[in-house]
Amino acid sequence: MNAAPGFARHCPICSDEPVSVGTRVGRLDARQYLYLHCPTCRLSFVADPRSDFESIYTEEYYKGLGADPMVDYEYELTNPEKTIRTYEWRGLLSVYRQLSPQPGRWLDFGCGCGGLVAFAGQHGIDIVGFDEGWGAQAGRSAGIRILTREELLADTEKFDFISAVEVIEHVSDPVALLATIRSLLKPGGVLFLTTGNARPWRGNLFKWGYLSAPEVHISFFEPETLELAYRKAGLEPKRGFFLDGYVDIIKYKVLKILRVRNQHRLIDWLPWKLMSRVVDWRHQVTRQPYAIRPSSGE
Repeated sequence: MNAAPGFARHCPICSDEPVSVGTRVGRLDARQYLYLHCPTCRLSFVADPRSDFESIYTEEYYKGLGADPMVDYEYELTNPEKTIRTYEWRGLLSVYRQLSPQPGRWLDFGCGCGGLVAFAGQHGIDIVGFDEGWGAQAGRSAGIRILTREELLADTEKFDFISAVEVIEHVSDPVALLATIRSLLKPGGVLFLTTGNARPWRGNLFKWGYLSAPEVHISFFEPETLELAYRKAGLEPKRGFFLDGYVDIIKYKVLKILRVRNQHRLIDWLPWKLMSRVVDWRHQVTRQPYAIRPSSGE
């Protein structure tokens, strides 16, 4: 079945014609959201996403009271010594140390309230964040280095490493986002992003919990889809597979799904090296590629 009239008629990555795969009701507005799938590049996406971002990414959203009840940014900001997000921050720091030249300048793009920025900064890393809206204001009020859009564009020193943690699924034009990030990287600089892998859910997309917040999660990638988007944006995709840090990153994801909020000694006694491999076998988290900006060319 072709896309419905009035909705997206072309895939935002490869421009081929997508097909309808179903609808889901929004959490905030009780609206039916139409989902499309591109058979060519395998991007799945919301055909009619909301663009009133000020009404979606509100204070309630950052407190887990909005479109995505799984987020907990405000709690993480005020309780960094307790939150399970520390596991993810620790994992991302390990990835940075493995992939980035030392000492590399780091930008956390779409940093929310800036928890990762604060954590990495406490470990002696030259890091700044970028985001907009209530979360960014809350982080700045807490003394975290979060740039405004104007400050980011005016910053003439490019970055060695950019992280984008669960960001790309929020945008309707992934290639444009990646091109912006490319412009902020030094030649040879690394982009490491995290986003769910749609490949294990091929044919069963609506059983995937990632689709539970259609107001905010609007683009869904298989590894080859993300590789094509990187190339379209002038980035070179790289397969990292089980990089240093993935044990902690997956550990956080598991605990988040289980609605665990705080760290505990009993959690750390579990065999996470083995457990993370089992989870990755099912969800293929580590199959998503990272990217570098080529050293030659514009």
